[in-house]
Amino acid sequence: MADTPRSQTKLSTSVGKDSISRRGLSTSENAATPVTPPARYISSSFSTPGSTYGKEEDAVIIELSQRCLKAGIEGESHPQCRYDFKPTNAKRLGDYRQWLPSYTKPRESLDGWGEGYALWENDLKDFDLGLLGDKLERAVQEVYNKHLLVDAGNARLVLVVPSLLPHPVLCTILQTLFERWAYASITLLPTPATVVVSAGLRSGLVVDIGWEETVVTVVYEYREVRSQRSTRAMKLLTKNFAAWAKTMLSPDHRFDLETVESFLKRVGMRVLRDVNEGTTTQADGQLQVEWPTATFTQPVVFSKREIGENITQTLLGEESETPPDDEETPLHQLIYNALLLLPADTRGICIARILFSGEGLENTGLLAVILKAFSDLLERRGWTEVQGQKLRKKREGLSELAQLRTQPADARHDNIILSDKTIPEERYLREKAKHVQPTAQGTVRQVDSLGSWAGASLLTTLKVKSFVEIQRDRFLSNGLTGASRDFDTSVVPQQQGSTLGMRPKAGERTSWTLSGWG
Repeated sequence: MADTPRSQTKLSTSVGKDSISRRGLSTSENAATPVTPPARYISSSFSTPGSTYGKEEDAVIIELSQRCLKAGIEGESHPQCRYDFKPTNAKRLGDYRQWLPSYTKPRESLDGWGEGYALWENDLKDFDLGLLGDKLERAVQEVYNKHLLVDAGNARLVLVVPSLLPHPVLCTILQTLFERWAYASITLLPTPATVVVSAGLRSGLVVDIGWEETVVTVVYEYREVRSQRSTRAMKLLTKNFAAWAKTMLSPDHRFDLETVESFLKRVGMRVLRDVNEGTTTQADGQLQVEWPTATFTQPVVFSKREIGENITQTLLGEESETPPDDEETPLHQLIYNALLLLPADTRGICIARILFSGEGLENTGLLAVILKAFSDLLERRGWTEVQGQKLRKKREGLSELAQLRTQPADARHDNIILSDKTIPEERYLREKAKHVQPTAQGTVRQVDSLGSWAGASLLTTLKVKSFVEIQRDRFLSNGLTGASRDFDTSVVPQQQGSTLGMRPKAGERTSWTLSGWG
């Protein structure tokens, strides 16, 4: 018999080892071999890890505002990406002119200030809704392809939009998303309510300092009670500051929106913070900063007092006896008017839970100035709609009574003497009430919030069903006109539907509503 070749012996030995490993028998050589583990589901930071079998895909949350889009997956504490709407986003593929040494930005006039930097405008008279749909489609497509890295349309979509969004804008947004991607349904969540949820509260006063307007919304038990708005916002602030800076600088300096916004974030709000804290000793201190020109960056000198006056006069107005127009109400007066029209118990809860959001949230010095102006106005006028000199004596007489009412109930009724006949349960409850910390109420206080996107992520993770859940087929067939509640409570239609086999299931809605957007 011929000898077996060595190569054939090695091959048979390896095959034998492979068969042993397939049978599940462990050997020392097989145990030392590294094995790549199978793919497993990586859960988010707030979800419980588990098997992917039968698990619903995490919803995609998109927050829309006039200036930017924020997107991410449910369960996270912050969005994964932010897409800012700019005129340069509409450039063609391969257009690299902005990186050439000889490139200069086009000059922006004050008449069309901020044009191209917003997704929509409040004045829809000459606004192109088709352009809105194109911008939104490009933004969502870039977010999915570059950041989220998931298939658009497979997962559920949660859309966080302002509660005062115009119907034509809302209809265009929904139509673009439904026609471009195969979303089965879209859930709408209001921005003020999600801001309150992300702060861990049930009620609060949300001051949204946006691009074109500032909206003050009273949220009580997760419901929007009242809202008022003013045109004093970031667009008016940057426009007035650019007009003032043009009178101080030479025409060679750049006065575009991005330059003015960068200056206000770096310098303007720092000056406001110093003025509010009282650290500015000189009445007209000088501040040397850098301001870009058409070719290079040139240092310029500004007055701290003039910078602070320009910002405060734009947002807070000037002290005058003539009241301003309703659409030009100063921000501290806007907060005061919103709280003045509330009942006493709701007002006491909301005044101690003031939350800020929007574009002006990045400017911490601005928030402190607004709260200080509101506190001074409240101390000067009190909670009465009637103003005059004859009411001063009456207010002074009732000041002691007002201070007594602001004290907790335990402090006012602490002189109750417990007799020997008091039952043990009552004695226990009264003793326990002395150590209960009272809730903050009746004092001006600011509460920090994680933002509307984080609140929507928390609500989506908890599987809280929204009032507005728009089905794809129903919207494409009827549009916003199909948003109506089913008020028919008679028995006859229910019996007819059951006989035809069309009776809705338990928990299924026969029609949808716009809720707060209606």
